Amino acid sequence: MHRRGSKDECREELLQALEDVSLPAEKQFLRRYPSQLSVGQAQRVLIAMAIIHRPALLIADEPTSALDIITQSEILQLFSSLSRKLGMSILYISHELLAVSTICDRIAVMDKGQILECGNTVHIFTNPTHAYTQALIRALPVVPDVCAKAASAE
Repeated sequence: MHRRGSKDECREELLQALEDVSLPAEKQFLRRYPSQLSVGQAQRVLIAMAIIHRPALLIADEPTSALDIITQSEILQLFSSLSRKLGMSILYISHELLAVSTICDRIAVMDKGQILECGNTVHIFTNPTHAYTQALIRALPVVPDVCAKAASAE
């Protein structure tokens, strides 16, 4: 609807967006009602809608909060691969520090609307300077191995 081009060209772009988010790129899938989708599929449809115009920045506000742990992991991997594939930055807003540690290069810790600490993920998790950040990390059931993530990125 927002694109110029023939109906067939628009349909091809739509099918490509579905494929980009690991959904069936089939006309039959497009005929499904929302009640016929799993929660994970519905989340992927929303992500496809967000990336169809290839934005430079995608803002994802608590995109995994209603998902089970397996689907959450799949969505986090999807965000990571979409960022690389499309050259798109993602502002990932979440209270789930373990999830943030797996996909973010930089983290800003906020409290009551104020940024208390900002830095690369390894620094925030290994050397937090603000007392609030320190308390958040101490409250985690496990501290993520962000140093291994950093080493694999190099």
